Amino acid sequence: MNIKLMDSNSLQQAVELSDRIFLKQPEQPSMETSFPLIFDPGFSHSYGAFDDKGNLASFMGLVPFTVRAEAANLKVYSIGSVCTDEDNRGKGLAGELLNQCKAHAEHSGASLIFISGGRSLYTRANCRHFGRAMELKLTSKEAAQITDNLQQSYLIREMSPEDSFSIHELMEKRTATYVSTVSELDKLLEASAFANVIRLEQRVLMAEQDGSIVAFVIMGVPGTKMTPSRPPTLIEWGGDAEAAACILAQSLSLYDLEELIITLPWQDQELSGLLQSAGCDVDNIQNSGTIYLVNGRELLRQIAPLLPEEAAGMLQAQGDHGPYLYHNNKETITLDDEGLLSLLFDPESPYRKPVTVTDGSEEHSYSLRVIPLPYTAGLQYI
Repeated sequence: MNIKLMDSNSLQQAVELSDRIFLKQPEQPSMETSFPLIFDPGFSHSYGAFDDKGNLASFMGLVPFTVRAEAANLKVYSIGSVCTDEDNRGKGLAGELLNQCKAHAEHSGASLIFISGGRSLYTRANCRHFGRAMELKLTSKEAAQITDNLQQSYLIREMSPEDSFSIHELMEKRTATYVSTVSELDKLLEASAFANVIRLEQRVLMAEQDGSIVAFVIMGVPGTKMTPSRPPTLIEWGGDAEAAACILAQSLSLYDLEELIITLPWQDQELSGLLQSAGCDVDNIQNSGTIYLVNGRELLRQIAPLLPEEAAGMLQAQGDHGPYLYHNNKETITLDDEGLLSLLFDPESPYRKPVTVTDGSEEHSYSLRVIPLPYTAGLQYI
């Protein structure tokens, strides 16, 4: 097999293979429609395995992103639409493609790869479950309580094209977000990637107050064409937390929903708190999919703006994949890749303890901040 970078001429083969493997109902949109960042003609980061006749046997979509986590910009890739023709399975092709994608990310200066899957293909290759998220279920009972608890009033309506700038502005204000332009956002809103995968129809609702848009919610709801594979689901949100809670509450009656599954990254504490105060139970889960640490030294360089100057040197990389020395409260803890990912991205990491730093005759304690990441099964899902 010939492993090579995809080009515009071969992407159509990737579309056909992906549609054959992933589409479960004839009404589902083509993968080309759902994932323009993978399949649109142009410069590609994705890889394929081709037989000696030039036929595509296996494919792995690879898309670059910049994730802004507070003051830090992380160079990352996402992997998705991984598929192998039935006649070529069991030959290790997907593993070879994964190795090629890892090398591509390394050469690009990326620090992380997000993978929309957690099967053994990835976990055997040092891709790990990561971070934390909160999953809540909203029913009419909690929705009524949210409405009763509101401190402000809002006008809730569906999105119009003129709202693009407002949605983009609210997304840019999130603690952790994928960096995008307004044009890219419009493309992703039209694509409805995650909603199409779980066979729901995407809807975007806005909250207005005094003529200004203060929040938005993107969700997947049952439609008339596809049989859903999941209950109604929140995909993305932004803006004022109370206004977003109001949108979520009203969405049940707007779309005749019995329930809405709401998954939030761990840092969305304000919205989660409003939902819990209305009676929603919360389950502590991990972020969606798995993550691969491309280069530990590069990751530490990219998160440097988040580390306190007073505690410079408390976390050091001895190599691109460790070991990593965490100088913690007058002791040094040695971490591997998995330990570093836990320390940086998991608020429940066993390694999270205050760091004591001596300044002259005085000692100061600093806590290494948990770095927020977006929930990866959102609008930029790959």
